[in-house]
Amino acid sequence: MLNKEWGLNYWGMNINTWDEFYPRDGATNPSYKNEWERYNRYRVAEFLNWQVDIVNEYKRKDQFVTHCFMPSFQNIDQPESFRQMQYPAINVYHDVQDGQNGQFIAYSGDYMRTVAKGNYLITETNAQATGWDAKNQKPPYDGQLRQNVFAHLASGANMVEYWHWHTLHYGQETYWRGILGQDLQPNRIYKEFAATAKELKHIGKDLVNLKKENKVAILFSHDSYHALSFMPYTDKDHYPSGFVHRALYNQNIESDIVPCDEQADFSKYKMLVIPPLYVASDRLLEKIDEFVKNGGYVVMLYKSGYTNEHSAVRATLAPGPLRKAAGFYYQEYANIPALSLKKSAFGLSGKEISEWYEFLIPETAKPLAYADHPFYGKWPVITENNYGKGKLVYIGTYPSQELLEKIVLQTAKDAGVTTVANNYRFPIIVRSGKNQSGKTIHYIFNYSNKSQMVNNPYPGGSELLSGHQTGKEIALDAWDVKVISE
Repeated sequence: MLNKEWGLNYWGMNINTWDEFYPRDGATNPSYKNEWERYNRYRVAEFLNWQVDIVNEYKRKDQFVTHCFMPSFQNIDQPESFRQMQYPAINVYHDVQDGQNGQFIAYSGDYMRTVAKGNYLITETNAQATGWDAKNQKPPYDGQLRQNVFAHLASGANMVEYWHWHTLHYGQETYWRGILGQDLQPNRIYKEFAATAKELKHIGKDLVNLKKENKVAILFSHDSYHALSFMPYTDKDHYPSGFVHRALYNQNIESDIVPCDEQADFSKYKMLVIPPLYVASDRLLEKIDEFVKNGGYVVMLYKSGYTNEHSAVRATLAPGPLRKAAGFYYQEYANIPALSLKKSAFGLSGKEISEWYEFLIPETAKPLAYADHPFYGKWPVITENNYGKGKLVYIGTYPSQELLEKIVLQTAKDAGVTTVANNYRFPIIVRSGKNQSGKTIHYIFNYSNKSQMVNNPYPGGSELLSGHQTGKEIALDAWDVKVISE
């Protein structure tokens, strides 16, 4: 059965006894490699839970167990690894100076809230410049360290720590700079750190234990991430989950990032945005079908539904069990250069698509866009399909950031999940949630080096740091943040 499901007879890779399982290095069969990655995730989770069991025997009742990870979601089964931990923790390092935009902080937090089923800890993040050499010495601009603290809290973090307190005088991380420099004296960063700590002493009780009730979720598939790296189709990001998140983040559509498996619960969401779901069981795809049929809205990217849970291509017309919900089938695809869309329904110009093109043949789906090309332009590459009470929008190509943002925003409007925050877009970022007293807290960030005067989406609220009621407009300095309580 294993040889049949994984296709191990191809190139004579049949396995007949336990002794014949070969190491991962040098393996070429995609199904074998995908199962190996699952096994690795399982063993890490098993080891961590074994360690938690040991600590639980000795810790006091008022203590908790945590563990810190880098937010690289691909190689760890996070829900199982963190299952017994009250406060999972991550280490988030991100761009600063002109590259500071808060998106990686939000991306990491949007995933960790789902894994933690609540709040989490930041056990390491940028203080000054980072690096295992001296090639990337870019300390944050004035105001950026403070802004990052509030960005972590706005995503659901309950603590922000730095690596590290003072910069080391020796070793590999000589240039990984902490709050203090190697002279151990107060400096510009320390002064901003101290001023921010003073603000948190004043209003911190209103910011911790933030809860979000997002109506949009991004599905994250470990299996698809790995399977697409085994069979790459582009030199760009082959599993563009961060790219997808950015399309929502830039438009202030807050989302959760949900680990994608048959047990995933979509019931509290109105809209799903799905990066290439290349590896998926029939049951998982049927759950997405049911979500749409029952009134959900989906934006789904190319290659979804193409292989089963063993990374083996289905012997049916693509996209397999998604065919009814998607409203099309296809038999061909191609690698393409950057192309424009023909008479774009999205009001864009330039090269909006690239890398991949599926020759979609609509059945019930409505074509939304075609490539401006004498051959590929015969087939639509973006479609929408009303199915049951919901709608599925399918993108059979690698879209530009602008195109994806247009599609996501229109679908969010159709799904009824937009709010006043969507009247703003990057560099003005709005993040919201309810605090432990049940009050709604809004963070308004200015991710730019210029002062901004913006219309206040929450007039009548109270600005926590000043204690003053907000008016019709809000003044934001460069790299500033305002915290409003409603």
